[in-house]
Amino acid sequence: MQGLYHLAAEGEPTGGLLGMLFPFLMIILVFWLLFWRPNQKRRQQETQMQSALAPGVEVMTKAGIFATIVEIHEQDVLLEIAPGTRIRMLKAGVGEVITPAADDTPVEDRPDFGDDDKPKG
Repeated sequence: MQGLYHLAAEGEPTGGLLGMLFPFLMIILVFWLLFWRPNQKRRQQETQMQSALAPGVEVMTKAGIFATIVEIHEQDVLLEIAPGTRIRMLKAGVGEVITPAADDTPVEDRPDFGDDDKPKG
């Protein structure tokens, strides 16, 4: 019987505390690299964008509404979503600033150019 106890004692792990904590430390490192760090960068960029808002800038809210900034207050902004239609929204609700795309098409080649003087029908 003494031989069985001797074999069982040899099979016990002897890695110690560091061997047990190493997998947990690796999991925490992976979570930090994949989730927390990019989220911090995204939050920092969002805060920077919200602090740079100015009247007259076209924005898209996080709900997908396109609007133009009319007034800026401490915590909120006044947006015009249609002529004469204004809404008040928290700055955190502004998703992104819309920059107009450069249109390289000459004015004469645009489909809406010169249609006013053509006879209808």
